[in-house]
Amino acid sequence: MMIRNSAILIILFSFTFSTGFVGGERNYAEKKMVRIPGGNFTPFFRLPNSQPIHLKPFLMDETAVTNQEFLEFVKANPQWRRSRVNRLFADSNYLKYWESDLSVGEKNKVLYNSPVVYVSWFAARAYAKWRGKRLPSVAEWEMAGEARPLNTKYKKLTDLILAWYQKPNPKVLPPVKSTYKNAYGLYDMHGLVWEWTFDFNSFIKSGDSRANTQDELQLFCASSSLYVKDKDDYASFLRYSYRGSLKGNFCIGNLGFRCAKDLK
Repeated sequence: MMIRNSAILIILFSFTFSTGFVGGERNYAEKKMVRIPGGNFTPFFRLPNSQPIHLKPFLMDETAVTNQEFLEFVKANPQWRRSRVNRLFADSNYLKYWESDLSVGEKNKVLYNSPVVYVSWFAARAYAKWRGKRLPSVAEWEMAGEARPLNTKYKKLTDLILAWYQKPNPKVLPPVKSTYKNAYGLYDMHGLVWEWTFDFNSFIKSGDSRANTQDELQLFCASSSLYVKDKDDYASFLRYSYRGSLKGNFCIGNLGFRCAKDLK
């Protein structure tokens, strides 16, 4: 009888794992990903001996991860609930606007389809791994984000970005797909929230393995204008300096993320 019961439990566990049913509920549908073609990417900051970075084609989420999607993650991973998370991996602001560990809240129901914010790099990386994905590199994110904007009044991407930077943070964060779509089919790469990247604190590619973060910071603060792709691209100056100011456990109200994935 015990053997029979054990066999039944194994079958039920296998069914739950393979179908996504937990407690009678099915996890949300697989998020749409967009194929980003590979190519040579020239970093914004670089040293005199830098070479373009060759990127293979990859996949990227068409939108930032939403509160609803991140809620499914914390339900399945108790260690990432607000009251349980290790402060080494997320500061005290982590998901502070949620009603509780397992509820964004009735008063926040308009945010279910908005990007999740107040999440650390560690939490974003854990979510990506749980979904069988990863965080994009700076080079991948920048290449994907450089694509021409489509449904917007701005003809130049830089104008769109600078206009966004000049606006105060909205009291209620709009939903995904509320700003613009670019030529790759990605939504809100700029104009909604900043986004974590895997190597957010390493913004200069030199080809020299001895280069370190301190070297990069000195270049950025002192003579970085000598080693930039476009001295008039103020939007990129701001974006890279913002990334350079971050630490992995920071949780900020205008900082979310989206995932990437290698093509087989």
